[in-house]
Amino acid sequence: MICSLIRNLLFLLIISTYFSKNVNAKTDNSNFANYQHKIQVISKENYQKTQFLAYLADNDKKRSYGLMNIDKMPDKYGMYFVFDSPRIISMWMKNTKFSLDMIFIDKNDKIVNIVNNTKPFSKEIISSQFLSDKVLEINANLCKKYNIKIGDHVKLIKNENI
Repeated sequence: MICSLIRNLLFLLIISTYFSKNVNAKTDNSNFANYQHKIQVISKENYQKTQFLAYLADNDKKRSYGLMNIDKMPDKYGMYFVFDSPRIISMWMKNTKFSLDMIFIDKNDKIVNIVNNTKPFSKEIISSQFLSDKVLEINANLCKKYNIKIGDHVKLIKNENI
């Protein structure tokens, strides 16, 4: 009887943890207090061009929801998508209400492609064109403002307090 009760409680704990993670993927992106990882953009000459606070989209749920349904994002914020292995990454702007600059990054943290001024709500596929395992999405025109270019590097500084 006690074993059965413990087994049921453990099952409920696992299920509630699973569902709470799924629900959070849809709401965490709109709470900018969750954008706590520093992303530095480093030039080819090894100086820091700028820095963003980012939300880390490091699982399928977070990556699939992305920046959907947010009205706007502060200029020094972004979303940092991390994939398990290098690939040609395909993104879109479905349910994204504002234009972005998408920065595609390879396994060596080098920027390999940039797509500027994406079209809000578009279902058009936006491709990395080269093997990448990370994407940094920031507000449109910030690549131009901060002179972010292909060949620059991106450095993630994780906030371990999250």
